[in-house]
Amino acid sequence: MRIWFFLSCCLLMACPLVGFAEPYGAFVESLPNGRIHWSDGVLTAHSKIFSDNPSVEGGLSREAMLRQAREESIRQLLVTMAHIRMDAFRYVGHVMSADPRVAARAEEMAAAASVVEAEPSDEAGDVAVHVQMPMLGSLAQLVLPESIKPVESIKSFTPAAPENTASGFPELRTPPEEPNVFTGLVVDARGTGARPAMVPMLVDENGREIYGSAFVSRDYAVQQGVCMYVSALDKPERHPRVGPKPLVVKGLHTLEDRNCDVVISNADAAKLRDASANLGFLKKCRVIIILDP
Repeated sequence: MRIWFFLSCCLLMACPLVGFAEPYGAFVESLPNGRIHWSDGVLTAHSKIFSDNPSVEGGLSREAMLRQAREESIRQLLVTMAHIRMDAFRYVGHVMSADPRVAARAEEMAAAASVVEAEPSDEAGDVAVHVQMPMLGSLAQLVLPESIKPVESIKSFTPAAPENTASGFPELRTPPEEPNVFTGLVVDARGTGARPAMVPMLVDENGREIYGSAFVSRDYAVQQGVCMYVSALDKPERHPRVGPKPLVVKGLHTLEDRNCDVVISNADAAKLRDASANLGFLKKCRVIIILDP
């Protein structure tokens, strides 16, 4: 009994620390039967089978209802996947339609999705199933444009175990003798109407590209995403993706008819270009964009 009390106290003490370590709000895009968790890089979908469905002849066993609900959830997961924005002009659905091999592989990935919840949803005996799959990793490798190439200088980068944080991003240290070198980039695009995409672009006021597919290593883009989207970020320097010395800039507006691509000021762009060493964190996709929830 004392052991359980001690463990419970430890958990209560640990929970506030987790929130303190990563003070950000998740950005989640909701669809009718699915969600795109842009902050965590996860897709989820759900479906519900009603026990009194007239199409169910003579009723179904709970196992059969669960199986039917999972099959429908997989279909909804594919719909959700197709609604992921690739860039300002395309969705993942366009990539799947253009190449049957990509579509077939995407269907295989969806079919292998994990069931995170499967149980009767109410006293009537209706059954709900929720499934999820990663948006990064294999799916990103499948759909990201070939123009995103591995960068040889960091291709074999493996974070040392003692430096890893809970989120998987190794801690970055800035040499004190290089004051213009940053460890990451945070773009506050709230109020611009910007929307998330797998391959966004940042440009200066003259339209010159500051960040995009040409700046990143494919290995990092596949595993971590070209950028991370959040709805709030209280302490950027504490976030392992961009800390401890991030450059924080304000998005001015989006490009015309390209609401995934954000314009920042020439002055902020100059800060980023000021030291060639800043290209290192860009290659590693250490970029966070804050959007309106």
